[in-house]
Amino acid sequence: MPNFTAEMSKDMPDNKQNIITIFSEYFENTKFSKLTLSSVISKNNEFKTVFIKPIQLKDGLRLSFLYRYPTKDITKNHTLEESVVILNDLIGKVFLQADLFTLDASYHFLSNKKGHSKLTKKEISEERILNLDHNKAKTRLIGDTNNAYLKILGIMTEEGKIRNDKQDKFRQINKYIEFFSQALKESAVTSQASVVDMGSGKGYLTFAMYDYLTKTFEDESKVLGVEFREDMVMLCNKMAQSVGFNNLTFEKGTIETAVLPDFNILIALHACDTATDEAIFRGITNHAEIILVSPCCHKQIRKQYKPSAELKTLGKFGIIEERQSEIITDTIRALILEAYGYKTKIFEFISTEHTPKNLMISAVRKADHKKTDEEKLKEVQILKNNFGIKEHHLETLLKI
Repeated sequence: MPNFTAEMSKDMPDNKQNIITIFSEYFENTKFSKLTLSSVISKNNEFKTVFIKPIQLKDGLRLSFLYRYPTKDITKNHTLEESVVILNDLIGKVFLQADLFTLDASYHFLSNKKGHSKLTKKEISEERILNLDHNKAKTRLIGDTNNAYLKILGIMTEEGKIRNDKQDKFRQINKYIEFFSQALKESAVTSQASVVDMGSGKGYLTFAMYDYLTKTFEDESKVLGVEFREDMVMLCNKMAQSVGFNNLTFEKGTIETAVLPDFNILIALHACDTATDEAIFRGITNHAEIILVSPCCHKQIRKQYKPSAELKTLGKFGIIEERQSEIITDTIRALILEAYGYKTKIFEFISTEHTPKNLMISAVRKADHKKTDEEKLKEVQILKNNFGIKEHHLETLLKI
């Protein structure tokens, strides 16, 4: 297999040819998983994304191209030779980004309109599973049938079909429930879940979580959505009552000040800036078994960001400084959660195609936690020293 271990910055033809060659070799060795083309060069392009995967047909192994249009999907199957010709016409000419996923690695091609590009490789810790089923059934934790709340939320039509313009929202809901279900399996919560969703908004994910919990535990699990906008609170309560979700309620309040009942799971998605820290703080101090947050608008650390002399180049470019500040902010959050006895993971929640604010921090409380891990707090201090950070808001809340 090709061995691209370092980032390469070359002219477009080299990197473009490299990723097509890698694609071809992995396909021929039955080790290709999927290829995604995105970031259209022209906004006038009819289809916005192309998904390519291997499938087994009667005539042999083929490549299935799914072209995603705003209101429909079109699928076409091709041989490898045909696919190489098509990719040459699409990569760098129609799409600026190509993400290739093989069974043992991920390759990422990025280019710009000037013809400059780079190709990077990322190793993966666990080999992917290859599925060649042409009619692969989609396994979803939230189904698209007999879900009345999906209709009142505007995701499903009265005829029971997911609306074309809500397909991404439906996928997002299911991806979120996948992450939530995994955290649930790793936690001490085996019944009587009591969830607080801070900043629940219109309740897309709150309704789905309640649905999943009641089907999983078949008991009196409770979910409380906390939302500052009173009109949204009234709307969500009305919708919950209309579909018989008796233990799903919504109250007006803020992450910082809401009076909360006892809970063992805390959720906060896209809480702006230090509101995420307020949510984590409330989860830690209430000994929540699960804390799930999706941070947004990382402003606090950005204002303090002053890298040490050895790292000052990282502050030279505004966009890099902004992203580095986000990384530092969330890394400190994760380390503090670990220090307070949580097994913590950070992963992509939804595709960057939809929003750059796409990380989720998942923290599950360890059963054997007894005292604060001072070594983790030392790691936080070292990180702060390297980037000139005086204080992180979560530290202030916890009085570290």
